[in-house]
Amino acid sequence: MQHWIYAYKLLLCTVFLLLLLLLAPDVSAQKQFTKARKLELREDVRRMFQHAYEGYLRHASNYDELRPLTCDGHDTWGSYSLTLIDALDTLAVMGNFTEFRRVTHLLEQKMNFDRDINVSVFETNIRIVGGLLSAHLLSKRAGIVLEQGWPCQGPLLRLAEDVAKRLLPAFDTNTGMPYGTVNLRYGVPKGETSITCTAGVGTFLIEFGTLSRLTGNSIYEEVAMRAVHALWSHRSSIGLFGNHIDVQSGRWTALDSGIGAGVDSLFEYLVKASMLLNRPELLELFHEARASIDKYMRKEDWYVWVGMNKGHVTLPVFQSLEAFWPGILSIVGDTEPALRTISRYIGVWKKYGFLPEFYNIAAGEASPNREVYPLRPELIESAMYLYRATRNEYLLELGEHMLETIEFSAKTKCGYATIRNVVTHEKENRMESFFLAETSKYLYLLFDEDNFLHDDGSGGELLSTEDDVCVVQAGAYIFNTEAHPMDMSALHCCHAHKEDIYAGLDLQRFSARSIFERSRERQVAMHDQWTPQCHVENYEHYYEQEREIEKAKTGQESSSSKDTQESATTTMAVDIEVFDEFQQPAGDVLVSNFERIREERELNQSLQRTEVPRNQLTVSDLDDFFAQRRENFGSAAEAHNYVLNFMGNFTMDVAFIRGLQLYDTNISSVLGPGAQKEYESRMRSLWQLYELEQQYVANIRLIQGLGLLSFQADGERLHSHLANVLESLDRPSSSFQLEEQNVQELQTNATSSASSSMHLNDIREIILQARNGYALAIVNTTAMQEFAQRVYLSGTTDAAGRYRALLEPDELRQEDRMRPMKPAEERELFRYARRIIDFRKRMAETVDRLQTLMQETPRAAAAKSKEVAASENAQQATGDADVATVYAESKAKALEVTTTTTATQDETKPKIQKEKKQLTEAAVDAETEPEESGSVWSQFVQTILRKTTVQRVKFDEAVLLEKTRKALERYADKELPHHLFGCHRPEYIEAFAYRDFYPDAL
Repeated sequence: MQHWIYAYKLLLCTVFLLLLLLLAPDVSAQKQFTKARKLELREDVRRMFQHAYEGYLRHASNYDELRPLTCDGHDTWGSYSLTLIDALDTLAVMGNFTEFRRVTHLLEQKMNFDRDINVSVFETNIRIVGGLLSAHLLSKRAGIVLEQGWPCQGPLLRLAEDVAKRLLPAFDTNTGMPYGTVNLRYGVPKGETSITCTAGVGTFLIEFGTLSRLTGNSIYEEVAMRAVHALWSHRSSIGLFGNHIDVQSGRWTALDSGIGAGVDSLFEYLVKASMLLNRPELLELFHEARASIDKYMRKEDWYVWVGMNKGHVTLPVFQSLEAFWPGILSIVGDTEPALRTISRYIGVWKKYGFLPEFYNIAAGEASPNREVYPLRPELIESAMYLYRATRNEYLLELGEHMLETIEFSAKTKCGYATIRNVVTHEKENRMESFFLAETSKYLYLLFDEDNFLHDDGSGGELLSTEDDVCVVQAGAYIFNTEAHPMDMSALHCCHAHKEDIYAGLDLQRFSARSIFERSRERQVAMHDQWTPQCHVENYEHYYEQEREIEKAKTGQESSSSKDTQESATTTMAVDIEVFDEFQQPAGDVLVSNFERIREERELNQSLQRTEVPRNQLTVSDLDDFFAQRRENFGSAAEAHNYVLNFMGNFTMDVAFIRGLQLYDTNISSVLGPGAQKEYESRMRSLWQLYELEQQYVANIRLIQGLGLLSFQADGERLHSHLANVLESLDRPSSSFQLEEQNVQELQTNATSSASSSMHLNDIREIILQARNGYALAIVNTTAMQEFAQRVYLSGTTDAAGRYRALLEPDELRQEDRMRPMKPAEERELFRYARRIIDFRKRMAETVDRLQTLMQETPRAAAAKSKEVAASENAQQATGDADVATVYAESKAKALEVTTTTTATQDETKPKIQKEKKQLTEAAVDAETEPEESGSVWSQFVQTILRKTTVQRVKFDEAVLLEKTRKALERYADKELPHHLFGCHRPEYIEAFAYRDFYPDAL
């Protein structure tokens, strides 16, 4: 019996092992590749590259990219011959040094990046800066005559730094994360969106780090490090990154998390930059990020998209950009999961002959409208890395198959075209520059096993410098995300040339700002330590002096002093008159302001005392809420109370309020950014969020109704209009009852005013409508249901059906439930509108005063200057009757001009503009005359003119460097596993603010 049981168990184990073998991905090669076959395939890749490259030169050399179907070109990323720069180092990799030298000379002579064009910061960095740096480091191997001091000097290096400097203004943000677009001449464009993708923040370390090490200017590496750490600090609580982020506020705007489009190169640069720049902390960040990726995204060797906050699957698709991931795993030595994952991707390739942009894993087919394949390199990149690590010839089969399908389906008479549909193999009229920069290069390196880029650092070439000898062309070479190789050995040759007597000094301590801050700190410390005579610590000394004086006094004197002390304690009522800046009595206004401030303070204190207990809203709570029906309640009042209790019972944390993007950004265009900060500042209940939104709506309705965004009138009428608005806002709406006499007076005034003015009763009617609209909204249960549904749709991927209103319109009867508002509550309701109106009123007053000065003062100064000049001429030409006559006439004209000016101060707007023009001309003339150029008036006028002229903000690189170094200080004390790298600490690292991350020699 035991024998049969043993046989049965053995049979089960055998069947189980067979199932595992059948289900396991096949990663074994079907045929053998000889060295001759590899070289043959390598030459096929060379011919493919040459066909596409010559087509670009012949038909599109003055454009960014080739259009292979029509054999012409077009600009895509910046109109600077993008493909020519992107493909430059591929020429050197394939040994075409003659063409490499020709193109390099062409770029040195003709390339100019001082152009008024907007470019992508991300694309310009990886393609242009990366391409120029790589070509610079390959110049020696290509046989170019080098400058003295290479690799620390060179024309291509200067071009790369020129481009990088033009990208630096993008990093001048509140968080240190860069904008997505920059103008190469003027910096960040006006009105540029602050939202960019995650990869656009974390993909600078290789290019900027290389540039800093070669030039000695640390700002590039430091801004890149600050951007990475800023992005890292905004991860979700489960360690995932979103897809898009606001670089000014740090708020995530796209919450899907994955390893594909918009995120991919962040993880790639954490690994590669850790090796290139000898920064082990970056590798630690990658391992920490990978733990969250494997936990939430990895599903049976696929990687899906999940929500960054909860980790639930949101998009079960494979993107072609994700194919880089097995290559990164092979770099860190984890080849087994890398092979399993790449086998999944190869299966998709074999199914279509290409990789679609999106592949639906659950359906097993390309996603609709995402069947395009733009000749991407990610899959062959991973195959090249994995083949170098495992020597598995199954990956050579993949490369051969890719080469064959590209040649068969993508080739045209002048290049290779994007595949519009991987199912039908229909072509599209575009050839991306990365086909020459990446796809061709990785295919070539897959079959060229002896290429110099595969060097492991065991050999190199000695390069003599002025102070030392270093090794170049030793490798290993680190590719950026555009496949531009960076020579690690060359990065250690340049520090000796950049050291000076200030290298060991912290120059920031000697800046004017630092000196001022230290001086201020000393003053505050002295102030805190100083104790006046009236303090308790000095009472003993004070009383000793008093006792000596008392001993010298007689009893009569002491009694008289007592009487004096008693008389000193008596009080006396004094009448105080208060006047404003126009010398008008302001006592009543002052008292009313005191009362208003007291009421608002009491209201704020009552609001602060109402603490909200935390009761986090969940989807199930919303499902229960929407499941309620009218028949479940006995009366309309009962249903109304249920909605109010639900809204007040559940809360939302700050992270959820920001993550769900409940705030409507259109509100900020009217009320300013302070509204969003208030909305997302703390945990609130649903009722508080809804109430705050309705307050914003009431303020916007009031501002738009009053026409404050487009009110056109002259200075006096605008000032009067704003004053009427503020006066009406200060009064409670219940007192808006106009007497017939006032109405008649307003109508009489209206006939004499311009059409742009607004009656006082109209202003009060608009305020009353905004107030009543708010009062109705806060008792409208249907509007509350709409708000709850918006929360539901923002927090889930379900397409919720239309909700059913609990109360019908005839049952709402909000008027019955409206309660009267206190004056302090009304003032709090319209606080945003009041702030905007008050600001515009003060600006109108300032403009009126400036116009008065600009009308009176320059004319008086001009008349006086003419008078002085005429008198001098008269003295020089004594007895000349003609000169005297001219002087008398000029003086009379000056007096006439002055009289005319005082008589025409109330003329219309066109005349004021004409006088402004004359004033401007007079100020310009005054600048040309030396005797008046330094006058107080001319300086004042020029200041006003400069402030009213639109000028571009100048970017200050020193300020950015100071901010960056200060932000990096918080990471200086982090403990690092120095066993990851055993390299010696280079001396030039001491010049970097981030030097504490570099491990010392073990």
